[in-house]
This record gives sequence, C-alpha cells and structure tokens, in this order.
Amino acid sequence: MSVSTNTQPPIIIAGAGPVGLFCAMLLTRAGHRVVVLEQNTEVAEDMRASTFHPATLDLLDRCDLSDELVSRGTSARRWQYMIHGTDQRAVFDLGVLSDLTRHPYRLQCEQFHLTRMVVERIADEPLCDLRMGWKVVSVEQGGDIVKVRATRGDEAVTLETPWLIAADGGRSTIRKHLGLSFEGSVFPKTSITLVLRFPLEEHIPGLLGVSYVWTDEAHYSLMQIRDLWRFSYSPNPDQTVEEALSEPVAQANLASVFPGLGPFELLQRNHYTLHQRCLESFRVGRILFAGDSAHLNSPAGGMGMNSGLHDAACLIEHLLPVLEGHSDDLLDRYDRRRRTIALEEVQRLSARNYRKHRETDPEKRKLIWREFRAITGDRERMREFLLNSSMIRSRQREAEIQ
Repeated sequence: MSVSTNTQPPIIIAGAGPVGLFCAMLLTRAGHRVVVLEQNTEVAEDMRASTFHPATLDLLDRCDLSDELVSRGTSARRWQYMIHGTDQRAVFDLGVLSDLTRHPYRLQCEQFHLTRMVVERIADEPLCDLRMGWKVVSVEQGGDIVKVRATRGDEAVTLETPWLIAADGGRSTIRKHLGLSFEGSVFPKTSITLVLRFPLEEHIPGLLGVSYVWTDEAHYSLMQIRDLWRFSYSPNPDQTVEEALSEPVAQANLASVFPGLGPFELLQRNHYTLHQRCLESFRVGRILFAGDSAHLNSPAGGMGMNSGLHDAACLIEHLLPVLEGHSDDLLDRYDRRRRTIALEEVQRLSARNYRKHRETDPEKRKLIWREFRAITGDRERMREFLLNSSMIRSRQREAEIQ
C-alpha cells in the first residue's frame, strides 16, 4: 500500500461499470482515495458482455476475483465453429495454453456479476466514495486540477481532482463535453441476442458451450451460461428493430434453426448496433479515458469488456507512480500502449471475426473452413491462434510498447 496518500484529493472516476469499478478497486488497494460517480441509481444488471478470456481472469486474480467469478458462470475449455445440420466442426482447445495461464478456458458469465462482486468489496472501504445517481455534466481543466460538475435531480456539486478517469461508456458525456473526435465506422449488419432457458445441449449433438455456426445463408452463435443460452444472429435488414425484437419474430428465428423444440422461454431480447471507433488519444491533459469511452469494437470474439479491463489495469499501473511523485509522462505511455492494442489487436481481430462469422459466399466459406481445419489439426498452429483469441498475446505485446 502507498503511504501518506489520504491527504491528496481523491481520484474521480466517472462510471461504475466493470472498468470504472476495477480502477476504483486497484486504487483503493494501493491506498488512494477515490470518488466514483455513476449516473444510474443502481449498478446495471443487464446481459451485455458475458465472455471473460484467460488473460482477463489472470488479471482479476490480483484482486482475488477470479475464483468466485468462475463459480458464478460456465467454463468452456473447448469451443468451436460448426456447420448447421451437419457433423462438421472445428474445435479449439484452450488446454494448449495451460503453461501460460491459470485459466485455460473461456468463462461465460454476465458482467454484472463482476460489478456486483467489486461493489461488495469496496462498499465498506473508507477510501472509496461510491455515489449512485450522479451524472457528470461538465469538466474543466486548469493547472494541476480538474473540476468536475455533477448533478442528481435538482442537486448539483462541483468536485476537484488531480486526475479524472473517464470510464463512462460508449456514449461518454465527458468525451462529448470535450468535443473529442471519435472516428470510426458502423458495421453494415447489426446483431440481436436472445437469452433463453432451455437445455439445448440435450438436443443438439456435439454442441459445446461456445459455438459459432454457419447456416446455408446466415449465421448464429450459442453461448451457455449456467442453465441459460445466449443466441445471437443478424436480423432481417427489411425489419424494423421493433419487429425484429418482437416475440413472434424472435420465436420464428429460433424455430428456423431448432425446429420442433419451441416455443422457448425468452428472458431477454436485445438489439446491438456494432461500431468500430477509437479516440485520437486516451489522455487529454489530466483526463484519462478507458474502456468503451475510449474505443469500441465488434463484439465478435468477446473482446470489448476484456480490453476495457486491460485498459484499467494498464492505466492504474501507470497512474500509481505518478501519484507518488514520478513524471506524468508515464501516462503518455499508457496512451501509446492501450491505443495501439485497441487499434492493432482488438479492433483488427474482432473485425476479422465479424467478417468470418457473417461470410455467406460459398467459395470464401470453403477457404475459411479449410483454414479452421488446418489450425485445429496442428497443435502449434492452434496455440498461435488461441494466443490471439484468448488475449494473452495482446497483453504480452502491451508490455513491449515503450
């Protein structure tokens, strides 16, 4: 723990999602005071991100979070690509990475379990002031201070901090208030995720807990979380969002790939527009961006939340020495490291996954399938492939960037 930090003004963190809360936990464990401002009155409990990769689980070990998180979800050591209605499968075994990680599997567990766990651990932490229902509406930098104005209903407060961490998500108020360019693009196909309770594993031969599937003219993915399944697919582009999310249309999509098994108990129906965007810099003076407020990518491959948690760890790793008197030039290295990883690793790989999952051209599919079979048939090639998809390689590369 750092010494004599309680006399310093607290670090302000905007956003009580996984990224902001992980930053708060790392800072308080190092002896620093934090104020977390979250515009929602309760920590979100939706079904958004649900994949934790080996590199992230190893990272969460630092705060003794991994084991409990694993107990709340479903672990998948093997995952696969499938061709619907056939016995053709390309199976990837994360066991080939057992010498590099304590967690040679993908964990499927909703992100709200992580946020709940962190809140439980910091709720009674005297160094942490978690303020729910407070929305950051403006920021102003001057000298060595950032002034943060936040509101809750008719109340308003202005706080001062030496460093502001913007972890306020893809619609970041702080990013917009500063007028920062968030360049990028929107993928041509959106995505729908249905959460259903049904034992699909008892009815589909060869189904694994994480399966990406080609049908004749489309695709879908299935991910198991305890007794639930997440079924994701691209909706009919001629339908409105409301039509695509309606109960009859959702049931019809399920019936088209699982005839005779429905109707299904649908717990959630969600629609996602897929972006690929990145800030020009993750540091703007004394304001530090992390997670979705800094970069967005396709969810194909489940790298979004994971990369945000990696941002948090890297940011705090560089911020702690600065708080102890080292040059704040260290924070420029945080920007170089994580922005490079966002662009050259996370966005590159997630965009590649998006294209392969949604490919419909028969000849291109043959080439992709041939590649998958070659990889899964060669242990060394599979190891190289999984180093990327598990995000172990991006963490290794991050450490090499100066």
